[in-house]
Amino acid sequence: NKLKKQNINCKVFLVTHAPFERERGLINNLIVYLYDLLVGRNTLNKFDKILTITKWENPYLEKLGIKKEKIRYTPNGIPKEFFILKKQAKEENKILFLGRVSPIKNLETLIKAITLIKDKRIILEIVGPLEKEYYNKLNELIRQLNIAKRIMFSPAIYDIKEKIRKIDSAKIFVLPSISEGMSQSLVEAMSREKMIIASDNIGNKDLIEDKKNGYLFEVGNEKDLAEKINISLVNNSKNKKIKKEAKKYVKKFSWDKIIKDLEKLF
Repeated sequence: NKLKKQNINCKVFLVTHAPFERERGLINNLIVYLYDLLVGRNTLNKFDKILTITKWENPYLEKLGIKKEKIRYTPNGIPKEFFILKKQAKEENKILFLGRVSPIKNLETLIKAITLIKDKRIILEIVGPLEKEYYNKLNELIRQLNIAKRIMFSPAIYDIKEKIRKIDSAKIFVLPSISEGMSQSLVEAMSREKMIIASDNIGNKDLIEDKKNGYLFEVGNEKDLAEKINISLVNNSKNKKIKKEAKKYVKKFSWDKIIKDLEKLF
């Protein structure tokens, strides 16, 4: 009754989920480099196709020695409801972060930026699952800055309509992360025609073109972030155009369109 190895002669695809260009520390980076050089290259070339979720992964894989014809850009998508539902909530004087509340998201920078914003009435809402130790660290920072009345934490949202309502309720969406693959929450906020401000890591730059469909700020620089928030709060024709460009750009990420491409590929 031993299991026998059987060759079923089917194609095998790999989806990368953007694990590259991550800061892992000197020793771990060296281990990853050696693994990619000695093992990863041969292993990856055995797949029939490698599906990348971001454009910036393609040149990385080519440099690693993966054959160009094996690589196919196929991004993640978002449900069509983000594009077709009318406005679900009245816009409040609020900045929104929506995502996992963990150190990689670098929320300290966003919290510090709140003290530098000209509009002292604007509030920050942080929505998402909490890592307790990090949450405690953020609360201590909030206490030190004496801005507890301007910051609120809300639980993660998984219902699509509720998430849309939460995004619609904010003036600005901020993603201050140290690194990203392809941010689902960023695409969702862009689809709802929000003012977008994101840190200039390689993943965010894959989606945001500065001053065209959002604003980019230097990773970890709260002064730069506060400046971009101040600019975003101005209700002028330039910002209105930026919001429209954001929605226009992410229409290609609707699951309806992506699934058609995947069907052709399969």
